[in-house]
Amino acid sequence: MPLTASLFYQGLVVAMACELSYNVLHAAALARQLQVSDAGLRESEERFQIVADAAPVLIWMSGLDKLCTFFNKPWLKFTGRSLDQELGNGWAEGVHPDDLQKCFEIYTEAFDARQPFVMQYRLRRYDGEYRWLSDQGVARYDSQENFAGYIGSCVDVTELINKDEALRESEERMRLVANAVNLGIWEWDLDKDEIWATNTRRSLVGWPASGKTGFEDFISRVHPDDQNRIRQIIDDAIQNGADYDCEYRLVLPDGIVRWMATRGSVHLDANQKANRVFGVSIDITARKQAELEALHHREELSHLSRVAAMGELAASIAHELNQPLSGISSNAGAGQRFIDRGDVDLRELHELLGDIMADAHRAGAVIRGIQGMVKKSVPNRQQVNLNDLVSKVVRMIKPNAMLQSCEVETLVEPNLPPIEADPIQLQQVLLNLTINAFDAMDDTPARHRKVVIATEKNSDSSIRVSVRDYGVGIPEEARERVFEQFFTTKTKGLGMGLAIVRSIVESHGGTIVAENADGGGARFCFTLSASGAAL
Repeated sequence: MPLTASLFYQGLVVAMACELSYNVLHAAALARQLQVSDAGLRESEERFQIVADAAPVLIWMSGLDKLCTFFNKPWLKFTGRSLDQELGNGWAEGVHPDDLQKCFEIYTEAFDARQPFVMQYRLRRYDGEYRWLSDQGVARYDSQENFAGYIGSCVDVTELINKDEALRESEERMRLVANAVNLGIWEWDLDKDEIWATNTRRSLVGWPASGKTGFEDFISRVHPDDQNRIRQIIDDAIQNGADYDCEYRLVLPDGIVRWMATRGSVHLDANQKANRVFGVSIDITARKQAELEALHHREELSHLSRVAAMGELAASIAHELNQPLSGISSNAGAGQRFIDRGDVDLRELHELLGDIMADAHRAGAVIRGIQGMVKKSVPNRQQVNLNDLVSKVVRMIKPNAMLQSCEVETLVEPNLPPIEADPIQLQQVLLNLTINAFDAMDDTPARHRKVVIATEKNSDSSIRVSVRDYGVGIPEEARERVFEQFFTTKTKGLGMGLAIVRSIVESHGGTIVAENADGGGARFCFTLSASGAAL
């Protein structure tokens, strides 16, 4: 990995300070060589002063007593103080209180050992702001190589330190965020085949905290079923210099499998060649588990729905077959009574047998209709005259009407246009509505029990069929639900009859409504579109 900003800039400052100190010491050595006369000494000191004052760094000197004896003009300009104020230990007044003790300790230890030192401390500038200085000091000697004190140079490194601190804070924030969301950040150097990764990422896959890690080390942790796919995704991204996004399973050292989501990008060099791949990974195991649980729940719900559908179908079959089978049973019973009396009227017996055959055909039609629905066969649609259909239903329900002491009246409009429909299904609609009308009048006095079946043509050429009873009517709270499956107001009802009626009407492109009629009772009306001229 490259040097951090702080190490790089600190090395740069040290190098600059060493070079400047060398120049200053060289000037001092020249001065010592020129000490042949007072004039030469003064000239040497003047040259040293010129060099020191022209230097782009702050320079200081101290004597054998460790007290400072010289500060150049850049130092005095920086602090805004006079030379007299800075001499001795006066300079220490500008050092930040938090740095002063450490500053003295480093200086004293190096001075006593005659060793060079480098230290950083904050010094108050002329405007009151404390600035970070990097101070490098070295021992100085006279012409006889006798120790004469120290000389040092200082450089303002505040911006560098602030940048370095900001970088450390940014890295720390990134680390905290990465840890908080279980985020792993990594970089793959393609030229060296080295992967750098955050500690979170390394610990997750079981890598050591440091040391070289290559791409194969990463792939070896990927689930075998995902390895080829991940290789291909990353290879394509490198070839195309594109971003990528993928999910895969990671096998941890303890054998636990975790789901990971990774987003990455490819960095191109000056020659547009991929040389680095950056990535961010996050553990999505919890999300995957939730998805699997949701899928399991959906499968369970689907199973329950299929079971419920089978129940509805069974209830529908039972309801639809109950009417023709009841008719068969009633007519067969009537025939037996005729025979038992010994008073057999062949005409009546012939009619009973005809009704039994009709009900048997109707039961067969119901079964065939259900089979066709399951097999998705083409519906049996043909031209149907609704008035004829009403007449046929009235004949079929005659035994029920007699049994329940109900009068059946028809009000049909002549010359109705035909409709395209399945006659068996529409017959089932009328039978359901009429039988329901009979049942609705169980508590109605016998002399008031009447069912009216009517047909009429609407202004838009559609045909309206209604079945009206004179019972108690539809309770207000039940009006919105009468066509729902399994909803019933009857004690022994299944709640499927009206649901089947609505499904048949709607399958023919029609609509059906329920309402309370004026004068008492309920009326069920369904409307169908006409398909041709009047029959």
